[in-house]
Amino acid sequence: MQAPPTRYLWFFLIMLIALSASFGYGLAALFLGMAFIPALLYLNWFRNFEKHDPEPWGALYQAFFWGAITGIILAGVVNSILIAMVTLAAGAAVAMVVGAVIIAPFVEEFLKAMGLMRAGVKEEVDEVEDGLIYGAACGLGFAATENLMYGWSVVGEGVAVTAAVIVMRTFSATLIHASATSFTGHGLSQYLVHGASWRVVAKYYLMAVGLHAFWNGMMVLGSYDIMPGIGFIFALVVAIGALQFSRNKIHELDEKRVDLAHQQKLDQQPGAGDWWSQNDTKWEGRGVAWGDRAAARQQEHLEREREHTQGQAQAERQQAQRRAGTPPPRRESDREGDGWATYQQER
Repeated sequence: MQAPPTRYLWFFLIMLIALSASFGYGLAALFLGMAFIPALLYLNWFRNFEKHDPEPWGALYQAFFWGAITGIILAGVVNSILIAMVTLAAGAAVAMVVGAVIIAPFVEEFLKAMGLMRAGVKEEVDEVEDGLIYGAACGLGFAATENLMYGWSVVGEGVAVTAAVIVMRTFSATLIHASATSFTGHGLSQYLVHGASWRVVAKYYLMAVGLHAFWNGMMVLGSYDIMPGIGFIFALVVAIGALQFSRNKIHELDEKRVDLAHQQKLDQQPGAGDWWSQNDTKWEGRGVAWGDRAAARQQEHLEREREHTQGQAQAERQQAQRRAGTPPPRRESDREGDGWATYQQER
């Protein structure tokens, strides 16, 4: 695992100074490490999901610190404005629920995923699985700063409570942020790599919003003593399931890409001119995902094999008819020229 670039040290320095006013430099450094070290370990874990051609650390850190700095600042501003508007219109109680279940998921999932579109990251998204990894990086950075802020918010309750909040969120909310934003990243990578329509991006974005809203909804119910323990466990299981889905998808797309590249390499060898290379250009520019593309090619390959098998069977039947003295079916093209003489010889 590569250490973060030195240009991001100013961020940690500012956070350390700010936290030291409440905890002192020793505890401030401890809480800072508790929030960011696990998130960076998660990032390394996500990066290793892609066994072939792993993503460069420079681009991953750009995505991570987009979420940790820019994304969370913008989300804080937009969330505050919208929640204030709801508070004026419907009261604080309604605003708390609407803010957690509707406003925050829509705003945060949009702003976190914008880290994939920044210079230095966008250029590295050259494979569909890359969006899942960079999306998770944005979500992990966002979660690290948010966990630290949640811990800071309960500083009045003591050091032990602050540490407990950070640790608990590290193994729960962090997974939600990583897996949800990886969904949006998956949609964006299909747009960037294959030119998929924005409807594809919107579909995965709404999946991310739904996952985030479900988690927040369970937490809101717990705050009202409605399924406080069961709701948290259920939401955590869903978060782990979403994370596993992202992991399996990265592995599946990574292996499929390698298999396809290997097949294309074989097709380029002398004498290997089969339908793979002949039909490769028909898929370019259509925005077809790798899975759909491979499935379509496999279907066409099966059709060609079926036609070949039928042709062989027909040839064998004609040969059997010749041996038995039965003339083969007369073709219209054989009625003229050399074809007619060939037909007479066959008889």
